[in-house]
Amino acid sequence: MTEDDSDELRLYKYLIDHGPTRAENLLDVVQGPEHTLEWLRGQGFVIGDPPRARRPRHALTPAVSEAAHTLDRLKQLIQDLEQRYEDSPHYQSAGEPLSKLTSREEVTTVFDLLQKTARRDWMQLITSPFLPMAGAHPPERSTDPAIGHNCRRRVVYEREAMSNPKVMEGLRATLRWGGAQIRFTDRLPTKLLIVDGVVALTPAEERGSLPMLMIESAPLLAGQIARFEEEWEKAIPYNVDISSAPADLDLQDRKILQQVVAGETDRVIARVCESSPRTVGRRIARMRQLAGVSTRGQLIHYATKHWL
Repeated sequence: MTEDDSDELRLYKYLIDHGPTRAENLLDVVQGPEHTLEWLRGQGFVIGDPPRARRPRHALTPAVSEAAHTLDRLKQLIQDLEQRYEDSPHYQSAGEPLSKLTSREEVTTVFDLLQKTARRDWMQLITSPFLPMAGAHPPERSTDPAIGHNCRRRVVYEREAMSNPKVMEGLRATLRWGGAQIRFTDRLPTKLLIVDGVVALTPAEERGSLPMLMIESAPLLAGQIARFEEEWEKAIPYNVDISSAPADLDLQDRKILQQVVAGETDRVIARVCESSPRTVGRRIARMRQLAGVSTRGQLIHYATKHWL
């Protein structure tokens, strides 16, 4: 009944559209309507005489429940087999193109190496809770001209993560890379980093932190790339114009807010905006009051959600 061109589905749709209909009047819909009606009755899709369609949610609920039960059993089976596979002494020697990083030190080392050697594409989803994976500043450029200089960097930040100062340091570091693109979204399914389409880092459990999986299998990578692209398309681009900010913010306020969201300190903001740190602090305090928040992190969170 799942195929659009099946006799069963075609007849069921006809009965929905036309109401109770005698079997002899269904010959133009399907061949051998009696046999098809018998199957539909047996599955609970058709009742009465003349036959009429039963409400779809009532007819399909048992099938949905059975499918959900089957899916739960399959998930449990996968979990049990995965554990058995990992406990096998042959697991590490099998050359599996997927490995686990169980400590923050391991993750940081791999992340730093990937950051230094990225050549073409850097795709990252950053969620809360935030897991610092490397220093906030971009690494020194390699002597190899193919590394880093032409790398296309795309990063999606979950808004909730923006309240973490370390996240803002990372955002500021990302902006320092030429051509980096940043977007925001309300919620992401998981953390994810994909580099040059050949390696990915993602938690073993969605919304988790450790252990992290390092994926180098082409089929698995294809799925992770598709996941990133889906989230990228849904996310909102970082708006440097802050055109949605309220009219109460003048041009100087908007310039300062842009720097605040980028994670800069008051001293740096004062230099960029040709003002004094005291004036910058006063304007930021006013913006916090306007947003109805009490901390800088809350202002960033509010601004990225409502003003950017």
